[in-house]
Amino acid sequence: MSTHSENSANLSPHQRYYLLAWVNAITVLIMVATFVVTGIDVPGRDNCVTRFVDFHAIWGAARLALEMNPIAAFERQTLEQAYSACEQINMFWLYPAPMAVLLTPVGALPFLPAYIGFQVLSLGLLALAVRRYFPKDRTALIAIVFAPAWLPALMVGQFTILWCVGLLAAISAMRQDRHVLSGVLIGLLTLKPTLGLLIPVILLADRRYGTIISAIITTVILHLGATALYGFDYFTTWIAASGSHGASLSTSVTESASMASIAAFATRLGASPALGIAVNMTLLAFAAAALFWIWRKQGAQSDAACAVLCAAIPLSTPYLWHYDAGFSALAAMFIYRAGTQGWHALHWVLLGIVWAGPGITLWNTYFFHLPWVYPTIVVPPVLLIGFAFALWQVKQRPLQPETEKVRNDVTA
Repeated sequence: MSTHSENSANLSPHQRYYLLAWVNAITVLIMVATFVVTGIDVPGRDNCVTRFVDFHAIWGAARLALEMNPIAAFERQTLEQAYSACEQINMFWLYPAPMAVLLTPVGALPFLPAYIGFQVLSLGLLALAVRRYFPKDRTALIAIVFAPAWLPALMVGQFTILWCVGLLAAISAMRQDRHVLSGVLIGLLTLKPTLGLLIPVILLADRRYGTIISAIITTVILHLGATALYGFDYFTTWIAASGSHGASLSTSVTESASMASIAAFATRLGASPALGIAVNMTLLAFAAAALFWIWRKQGAQSDAACAVLCAAIPLSTPYLWHYDAGFSALAAMFIYRAGTQGWHALHWVLLGIVWAGPGITLWNTYFFHLPWVYPTIVVPPVLLIGFAFALWQVKQRPLQPETEKVRNDVTA
């Protein structure tokens, strides 16, 4: 017993942090595995789905795309039949045609292998993307890849992690002035356009005109190719469905405790949905102005500027589910990379809160069971903390061109 204690005491601080990173990673994986076993029904011929997640609808839409009938995914009853829903469920499909094309292989697999494979692919690509920023720091790599902030996206099977992978890869390409590649990656991000409201702002501010042209061409090619495959009716149906859903935004922000936008937070505090959306739009305008100013001065080379972008993205949309708040993990990553000199204990506590993000609510679900800890109440303040912390880093650590160039040459 004493020998074990002595060995623990002999660990260096770096070794202890590395061990803690793995403890967190194992905890995250156990939580996800527990959820898969106890919280999800697997569709089959002889059973129907009562315990469902978003991936049920994604898998159902993929099956319809495999049958060359992707437009049927917009019909809620047909989509529910595709993933064997027992009763009418408030789940829908609102993605453009290129997304249906890319998801076709998912529909060829049984549900459980597709679900697990989707998560493994997401985490694997995230590890590759994050490794570009931490080529020699395994502790930071493990901490970001298995950040608790990803828990909601992992459990429900959403695209958030893959979107973040594309963003990290695009920033890395911009830092190397690879305009075509960064534009292609940003063009792929348009497959979930609600998260990309601020991307044009930073591209214009950083004068990335080649990237803008490449992104536009990529987006056009994606949609023309998918339209040639599925027909123009898919495009018009998608536009109509998106417009109809947008018109009901004032009720959507109050529909679930898993909504995590500033608009939803304001309504829980007593504001009307219209006022909550107005507050959210005001914050969007402020974030856009701040990002334009910061990226015009510092650009993609600045970790602090990238932290502001990642912190602002989930704050920019009034229609934000808790799984899309996982961007807080990227905000924490860039805040950390921007520098920790002069930090006190409070800074590290705040970084931990931002790093955990929406995962805090799942920690509560599994371990603490406090009734007031749910996404609509907890996540928006955490996102605001991340945004304020990132802005503080911009002020504290103005871009030093030569220092940044050395850093990014190492991570290239």
